[in-house]
Amino acid sequence: MDIAKGIGILIIVYGHSWFVATSLDLMYPILASFVLPLFFFLSGVFFKPEQPFVEMAVRKADGLLKPFFFTMLVYVLIRDVLRGQALLPDVGGVLYASVDTIPWQALWFLPHFWVAILFSWLMLRLVQRLKLPLLVSCLLIGVQLLVGIWMLPWFWQVPVTVGGQNWTLPGLPFSLDVTLISSTYFIYGYLLRDWLRKHEGSLMTLLISVVLFTAVFIYSHDTMDLAQRRYDHWLWTSLLAVIGVYLCWALARVLMVSTWVTRAMTYIGQSTLILLIFHGEIQHKTFDLMERLGLHPFLAACVGFVVGVAVPLLIGEVIKRVAFLRFFYFPFPVRKKAPEQAKV
Repeated sequence: MDIAKGIGILIIVYGHSWFVATSLDLMYPILASFVLPLFFFLSGVFFKPEQPFVEMAVRKADGLLKPFFFTMLVYVLIRDVLRGQALLPDVGGVLYASVDTIPWQALWFLPHFWVAILFSWLMLRLVQRLKLPLLVSCLLIGVQLLVGIWMLPWFWQVPVTVGGQNWTLPGLPFSLDVTLISSTYFIYGYLLRDWLRKHEGSLMTLLISVVLFTAVFIYSHDTMDLAQRRYDHWLWTSLLAVIGVYLCWALARVLMVSTWVTRAMTYIGQSTLILLIFHGEIQHKTFDLMERLGLHPFLAACVGFVVGVAVPLLIGEVIKRVAFLRFFYFPFPVRKKAPEQAKV
């Protein structure tokens, strides 16, 4: 599981690099079609809807919202003070937490992930309460996906008038308007958890999934970008997402044949949050510096990618060792309830 998450976060870092920025017709649609569904799906596998809603919401906010708001508020405060800009509009944008209202756009995922988990809890409790069979549950969530795709344009880049001023709506706060889509993959991860845990994958299934993904992509050339409210086709885009998720799962299994690769990818997978938060600015600034030093864009992008992975990992090690930073970037330890004393 950690290896698959490591694959996913490396794809995200690569997806925000020069390589993909100069390949918007090929690399971008390929990677965007499955990388976010991968994280939602994997997180759903180990989700426990039996836990109380408030307790679950607080714990997830501790792990997702706390580092997001701390990082963004500190960043806009320092930036606006140095530039002499008004602070209030930027703080409002951070609190709104949509992709177009925050300076580090890759971080839109964290507050939205929290919302998607909460909604998934509600849907899974409904499924459990109704005691629906697995097939019926999957069909119900499939309908949810279709409704989410249909609603996708409702709140994106829509002109609105507030207080006599015209605004362009940047989606709903916390990207609530894509929740029906994102939570679909999370819920499917939970519903298919038993099968996924038993199925290890192999080099053969990896090759088959690569061939299937390639065939569907060549035929449709569809993709998704939930941050930009894009979902090209209800069938082909969904199929690419499913195949892409499985492809990463099978690749994770194949990589386990090497001990050092397993350890490295597991470490990266366990550092997903820190990499997501810090990779963007570090990678872009490194690339710009390398170009100014005269390096070819390709080589500058290679250096930027390596630095964009290595430096956040080092930052993560510093955070682990500094109590003040650890407080804001890592969840509080979960206290186990003391076992009841046996009655005499």
